[in-house]
Parts: sequence; structure tokens; C-alpha cells
Amino acid sequence: MASKKDNKAFPLKDVLRDLALLRVSEVKLASLVPPSVQPPSSLNGEVESDLEKSYQFTKEARATIKLRHAGKVEEAALGLETVRSGLEDFVKGLEGEKE
Repeated sequence: MASKKDNKAFPLKDVLRDLALLRVSEVKLASLVPPSVQPPSSLNGEVESDLEKSYQFTKEARATIKLRHAGKVEEAALGLETVRSGLEDFVKGLEGEKE
């Protein structure tokens, strides 16, 4: 990790002077930066589709985590286990009557 001594900031006086020079020179900074390249429209549609899928996945994952932390999953599992056990006993009873 770099110490504060290694991390030297620009002197405020020099920065303000440079900004003032840029301002009076009438240089448009936007003209110095190349324009961004737009992706083809078909690729843009694919990106939008993937982005929507990502948002949907995130929404469902958060809902699942919320349910998990609420304890509702364990409650439902306990209910299912009770029903399964009851059905097994019922089937054993039916098989016993056949014999």
C-alpha cells in the first residue's frame, strides 16, 4: 500500500492556473477527445436483451435470498416432509390390506 508521502497531489495553485489558461484559450475539450463509436444496431439489441436478462436474474436471486433468510423455505420443507411421511404411511396401510 502506498504511503501518503508517495501519493503527491498537484499543487492547487498550478491546477487553478492551468484551468484558467484553458478557459481563456477557447479550446473545446470535447474536440480533443475522439467521438465514441456506437455499436451496430443489431448488436445493441442483443446487449439490451442480455441486460434485461441480467436484471431479471438479479431480481429473482434477491427474492430467493430474501425468502431463504426469512425462514419460509425451511417451513415449506417441514410441511412437505410431514405430507411425504403421511403418504408413506398411507401407502404402507394400503399394501397391508392387499396381503
